[in-house]
Amino acid sequence: MGLLRMLGYFLNEGAVALMRHKTLHGFALFIVALSLYVLGFSLYLTGNVNALLASWERNLEVRVFLVDGIEPARREALEKSLGVHPLVASVRRVSPEEALQRLAGLSPAFGAAARTLRENPLPDSLSLSLKGPVDLDAVKRLVASAEKEEGVEQVLFDWDWVEKLRTYTRFVALLGGLLFVALSVAAVFTVAAVTRILALSRREEIAILRFVGATEWSIRGPFVAGGFLLGALSGVLALTGLLATHLLVARFAGSGALFLQWLSQRFLSPQELLLLLGVGTLLSALGGGLSFRSSTAR
Repeated sequence: MGLLRMLGYFLNEGAVALMRHKTLHGFALFIVALSLYVLGFSLYLTGNVNALLASWERNLEVRVFLVDGIEPARREALEKSLGVHPLVASVRRVSPEEALQRLAGLSPAFGAAARTLRENPLPDSLSLSLKGPVDLDAVKRLVASAEKEEGVEQVLFDWDWVEKLRTYTRFVALLGGLLFVALSVAAVFTVAAVTRILALSRREEIAILRFVGATEWSIRGPFVAGGFLLGALSGVLALTGLLATHLLVARFAGSGALFLQWLSQRFLSPQELLLLLGVGTLLSALGGGLSFRSSTAR
């Protein structure tokens, strides 16, 4: 009970300090919340893109477009010859009507355009599902071989842009991490500066507490607790901003923006939410205790 009573005293004193010095703590709150928002948005963005890429990898296919008016017998022969390839899991014919329906389902804008067409411009095609894990070099050889088959107009397996997107995602994650580190350092020093100012303003009180035998931890505790509360508030503020961003992106995605639909599939996981709150409290508590000794030294 003594430990719980002491922790309660620390938290109460920290909360009183937050309310008493709103301007100083407000600036520190903004810096810590901004660093957490950058970290959270980086997790949000990379998480959605990686989930999208994983979904695409599970549904890899090579699309073989056939020439107009191909004979059914020749099409069936292509299905059989391509179906026995070691990389191919299955072969399925995609009629022009089905292809148009799939295109219309990608986006309301595509659907509206499909309804205005007088004639279906899409060709007959074969969809080759691939076995995983995929060897891109082997798939490229499959594409080159299929292009030489009689009755084949074009073969598509444009995975290069997916690799580019993966590279861009890594770059965004790295940039977000570097920006978070920079802002975290600024947040720790900001909280430390606020703590130093508060400690200096209570120098006489702290000297008296030391004179009567108060331990260093009992003096330092309220400042660390204040940093802990500041970090928790910063985490809540950052999560509120991230949720607002997610809802805003999802709202614009509903208007037919396909890329935004991909980016707003999921919000942060419970583990990521706890990570943000934990990092926020750790940064602020660290700043609350770092410079205390030097600022209160006799």
